[in-house]
Amino acid sequence: MDLVRGANGFDVIHENGNWQLNRDTGFSPTQATVAAVAACSGYVYDAILEKKRIDYTIENIHVTFEQDQEAVVRVLKKIEVIFTLKVGDADQAKAEKALHLVKKSCPVAMSLDPKIEIIEKVIFV
Repeated sequence: MDLVRGANGFDVIHENGNWQLNRDTGFSPTQATVAAVAACSGYVYDAILEKKRIDYTIENIHVTFEQDQEAVVRVLKKIEVIFTLKVGDADQAKAEKALHLVKKSCPVAMSLDPKIEIIEKVIFV
């Protein structure tokens, strides 16, 4: 993976299009980190639900985060990942229980400072 100085910050080079890391014209590095946690959690939740043979559709993943505004370096304090999931009533309890396995199985989340609180929630539609 290579990063080069682009017109508006750094670009991550990819054959399908570069990804701009600049909060004014793209995503900041912090936002990219949070998005990586959400995407990884989504892939992991997919795998867990498939393994448990739950019929589902992930409609949306919404992610929010908080930074320590009082620290010299505004490090991440909390990441909240909210899955909007279409699943039958009979499987909702199993899908909710499976959610607790996501954080422990997500390599991105496990690579972050353990002081960062990561919360996963599911909304059934």
